Amino acid sequence: MTIDRPSLAELSRRADAELTLETASEALRRNLFTPLARALAGAVHGLYGHQDRIKDQLFPQTCDEDTLLNIHVPLELPDGRNSATSASGTVLITGTAGMPVDQSDTLTRSDGMLYSFTAGTTVGSDGTVLASVVCQTPSLAGNTEPGAKLRFSNPVDGVNGEVVVQSPGLSGGTDIEDIEDLRARVVEARAKSEGVGNTADWERWAKEISGVTRAWAAPKLVGAGSMTVFFVRDDDASIFPDANEQATVLAHLEATGTTFGEIFAVSPTDKPINFSISLSPDTAEIRAAVTAALAGVISLEGSPVKRDSSGLTALPAEGVTIPKTHLDAAASNSSGEWDHAIVEPAGDIVCAIGELATMGTITWL
Repeated sequence: MTIDRPSLAELSRRADAELTLETASEALRRNLFTPLARALAGAVHGLYGHQDRIKDQLFPQTCDEDTLLNIHVPLELPDGRNSATSASGTVLITGTAGMPVDQSDTLTRSDGMLYSFTAGTTVGSDGTVLASVVCQTPSLAGNTEPGAKLRFSNPVDGVNGEVVVQSPGLSGGTDIEDIEDLRARVVEARAKSEGVGNTADWERWAKEISGVTRAWAAPKLVGAGSMTVFFVRDDDASIFPDANEQATVLAHLEATGTTFGEIFAVSPTDKPINFSISLSPDTAEIRAAVTAALAGVISLEGSPVKRDSSGLTALPAEGVTIPKTHLDAAASNSSGEWDHAIVEPAGDIVCAIGELATMGTITWL
């Protein structure tokens, strides 16, 4: 049962009534009851406010950041908040054969981001050498696309000043976990914290790795006893994890998960959905609204494996179908839309196990 919190005006009226003596004559204009009633009402109103705040702190959905970090997170997430991590990868160095590159040397990106070598190395007989580097600043900003060029911060004898980032790039860099993402993990852990190795547990364990935002666990895809965990990193330039990021999650699952059969931590297969749409009225604003609505449906309903009504992986695992009627409904509910026709896709969006539908391009007819 909820408790109604009286307004300041209501508290003031109550105090006025309670402070007036039955035998007193009508209150004079300059009496002491009125200011005393106002002061008392203000104090009681503040106590109600304090009670409201205490109530909010009891639940991770409504508590403030300090309470979430200091009380709810330690109770529900033993590993705590995901910290920022540094991007790492391989660069190609060229120069004179036999010339050394010290571990203390650094590389600089065009925006000033610094990278350190994980070990010293020497230019090979063919004039090249691959070296591992790590960003000095743990952050998402440290990730760098393959083919990008870095420069030595200071000249190195016999070595070209420019190096090239190798595939799959410098990856794995993440910012500290967003507080609302952390809050969602705490709420999820409270609702599904069995720790017995069901699909919800495997998904929760995968999201304990910095940068992993969504995960889908599917048992028995590659044989009895196997567990496959698909995952994505929504805050990265590409949401689909590379080989290094998949290896990081796999190592964590092998160390954290319950004793089981073979474990796989993999990226879903991207399935971009392209549209051809006629729209009336056809304006830039309505196009943007329809685009956002369709993207919302694909983001909400797309997943590498089908979910059941409780939000867990439906067993046995199967692919996802997004009905075209859901797309039409989203477009129809877009602000300003009067009429439309989705010509492509012509029918439902059907995804095989492991395929994740994503928003492709829209051709406006």
